[in-house]
Amino acid sequence: MPTHQGQPGLRGHGAFDKVFGEGKSFFLFPFQFRYKEPDDLVQSAETPQLGIRLGISVPKRRFKRAVDRNLIRRRIREAFRLNRQHWHDAEQGLPGGAAIVLVYSTNEILDFDCIQESLRQGMLRWSRSHRS
Repeated sequence: MPTHQGQPGLRGHGAFDKVFGEGKSFFLFPFQFRYKEPDDLVQSAETPQLGIRLGISVPKRRFKRAVDRNLIRRRIREAFRLNRQHWHDAEQGLPGGAAIVLVYSTNEILDFDCIQESLRQGMLRWSRSHRS
């Protein structure tokens, strides 16, 4: 039976700090998209050159209960998984992929459809910025 391999994740404080410190960003409700070009990323033995590496941040300041933060993270991961092919199509010309951090920036728990549509729009905007 085929199993789901999962997505390559962005792990560790160093990777997040590099994206936040040196990356580019744009806002598209409810996310702040922060991304770092692949040639600038530090590659290690643990994180070989992969496709898009996704990091998700749901601030504890906005959602005190871990149950709520986890629900939002699950919805974001599922929306990314369902639209993964679109992301990979957008990054075809990039050597080794890119690192993207999604920061959830609203105080409400939005439904899955709203999150998914925002990710699609963000993907289109991100891919346009790479083509120009």
